[in-house]
Amino acid sequence: MEPDESLLPPLLVSKSYGDVIRKTWAFCPVTGSLLILDAANGVARSEHCPFSRPLSDLDDTMMVVTESNMDLFQRQFVLDPLLKTREQLEFEQLLKSRVRATVEEPCPRCKAPIMEYHTMQLRSADEGQTVFYECRQCRYRYSTNN
Repeated sequence: MEPDESLLPPLLVSKSYGDVIRKTWAFCPVTGSLLILDAANGVARSEHCPFSRPLSDLDDTMMVVTESNMDLFQRQFVLDPLLKTREQLEFEQLLKSRVRATVEEPCPRCKAPIMEYHTMQLRSADEGQTVFYECRQCRYRYSTNN
């Protein structure tokens, strides 16, 4: 069922990246509900009324936008950001000024010959301390129980 075009509100139009994007394409003009994309039948249909429109109308009006969490992406692939925030720079300065005990133990990841370490008593008093190692070069961390 196609509604009478003269009774419908005008389509909202915005300019984005030089293309005209019809913001209301994905909504039913009769009920205002979000249209369900039915690729098998080649239509976008309303769940609340018989309105539908062909998906071919969508060809030049849709823009796909993907957002990424760069912090998560950088951690996952161990990447250094091209631009660093003030907090990151201050943290790096703090790490450089920090003095920890060192041991001649090769890093399991980058094979650097010296690791920094510190200990903490995490288990009961009659058990040994936990030793935390951190590589000076790649910042790889691991711990052992003594």
